[in-house]
Amino acid sequence: MKGVVFRGIESLVIDKCGMNAWEELLKKNSPNGRVYISPTSYPDEEMFALLNDVSIKLNMAMPDILKVFGKYLFNYLVTKHPVIIKDFDSFPNLIVSIDKVIHAEVAKLYYEPSLPKINAVRVDEGFILMDYYSKRKLCMCAEGLIYGAASYFDINVTLNHIQCMHDGFAKCIIEVAYEEKNG
Repeated sequence: MKGVVFRGIESLVIDKCGMNAWEELLKKNSPNGRVYISPTSYPDEEMFALLNDVSIKLNMAMPDILKVFGKYLFNYLVTKHPVIIKDFDSFPNLIVSIDKVIHAEVAKLYYEPSLPKINAVRVDEGFILMDYYSKRKLCMCAEGLIYGAASYFDINVTLNHIQCMHDGFAKCIIEVAYEEKNG
């Protein structure tokens, strides 16, 4: 996993629990002296260990902390890389462009990123059907990222995870229903 994700975890922990908590988590879950650098790749096991301990520290189940982190990560990434979403004028345009546009831009910024495969199709006004596949099975983080995008565009979103890799399926299928907050 790229260091930018670890930096997002760091930022979340510092915001919610303080710098001492982050230093404790680093000491427990990372090699001595580890400093995460955004474009560098680090072992997935470190990320999962950190997130597991964040879930314990915040008294949340792992799926819930992944959603919280995903939502937080969206805003973190927008702050760090605003150019990636600057051309998107709406939530649905962003969501259906994740794999073809967003991930293509990420690949320009970071050497050999291991990105999930996402196919999102606008089925109807206010409804997107998304296929998600990742060897890391971070579909709950993907849900959080969708919630983060909805918040960014100030819309209401409801997700229905109708098929999940954690239940033995080859991919997740997520229904994304959205509407303007005043609608």
